[in-house]
Amino acid sequence: MASLSATDWVRAAAGRLAADGVDAVRVEPLARELGVSKGSFYWHFTDRSGLLDAVLDHWRTVGTAGVITQVEESSHDPADRLRTLVRLAFEHAGGGPGAVLDGRFDGAVRAWAAHDARARDAVHTVDGARTAYLERLLGAAGAPDALRRAAVLYRALLGEYAMRNAGARALDRRAVDELVAWALAR
Repeated sequence: MASLSATDWVRAAAGRLAADGVDAVRVEPLARELGVSKGSFYWHFTDRSGLLDAVLDHWRTVGTAGVITQVEESSHDPADRLRTLVRLAFEHAGGGPGAVLDGRFDGAVRAWAAHDARARDAVHTVDGARTAYLERLLGAAGAPDALRRAAVLYRALLGEYAMRNAGARALDRRAVDELVAWALAR
């Protein structure tokens, strides 16, 4: 029998959440999917609620802090970091295997937040952190009205996530670059 880490369970739960929503995140089906007994789950988590909390922590960490770290390491120039961030976010809006950002996962967490306080709190925390980071980059790059522009950029990304989740084609690279140019314009 395979030995799984808590991270393996969280990733499987995140995948199930992204594909089928929070109600599909259940211990027995995940154990079957992972090829292990439920005992493996209980080695790492007390209950399903603990797993769901870990999924939200994973979303906060990978989809925010991990991305910020990656972007910060990409360049010393704040305008270049902004371009990297926006391109990365828009290129991965549809998610997929190994995507740093996953619009399906993000959308599933937001759908869950519509009826669950802990998910709603996580969404507010993540939205605040992401918008604040965009605002810092814009401000450091000399863009006027950085807070408003950060909000517009972030909401454009969320719209891209929603449209891609509904089957729309991705915004092309030129349009994404024009969005960044607008945000940086003085």
